[in-house]
Amino acid sequence: MRALLAAGVLELLAIGGMTLFFTQEKPQPPVIPPMQLVLVAQEPPKASPPPPPRPEAKSTVIPKASPRPTPRPVARPVAQPVHQAEAVETKQAIPTPAPSPLPATVQAPAAEQTNAPSKDSVPAEDRAGEGQYAGKVVREIEKHKVYPASAKELDMSGDVVLSYTLNRQGSVVEASVLRSSGFKLLDEAALKALRASHFDAMATGLWPGSARKTFTTTVHFALDD
Repeated sequence: MRALLAAGVLELLAIGGMTLFFTQEKPQPPVIPPMQLVLVAQEPPKASPPPPPRPEAKSTVIPKASPRPTPRPVARPVAQPVHQAEAVETKQAIPTPAPSPLPATVQAPAAEQTNAPSKDSVPAEDRAGEGQYAGKVVREIEKHKVYPASAKELDMSGDVVLSYTLNRQGSVVEASVLRSSGFKLLDEAALKALRASHFDAMATGLWPGSARKTFTTTVHFALDD
């Protein structure tokens, strides 16, 4: 009995499943909307603006040259023949310039000729007199030498070599310290002695032909003087 009931139930289930299968709505395919073709008219290409007009070339009008006036013939004076006698008289009437005299030779003034020294007028050199004059110059400087008191207090001593030039009148033209003693006070004292000296004029036989003479003298400054 149970078996029959089970078989009936199974049959019913089978029949119900088949009806469900056949009655079930099948899926419909997707609906594709209709396509519409729209024709769009293509715009015509824009026309480029026309180029600006070129400036017209102005034609230059060259003025025609006015014709030159034809020169009128000028009447030239006709030279009249001159008689030979008149030409001779004209030549004789023109004075001929007198020739300029040649320049005379320039002569030197008499004073310059007499003062110009000649070989015969130069006196003989007196060597002995030159030595005596140089000794007098040295003694004159020593006579006016003054030892500075401040230099003695500071125990300054030394020799100053002076170089000086005398003209023929015995005046000092140039003077300088050829070799220093190492102390400015002593160098200045030696130059002061030179400037304070008075030298005799040079005799004719001393260094003839020389306008000046340079001497070199050593001035001694010793503490035991």
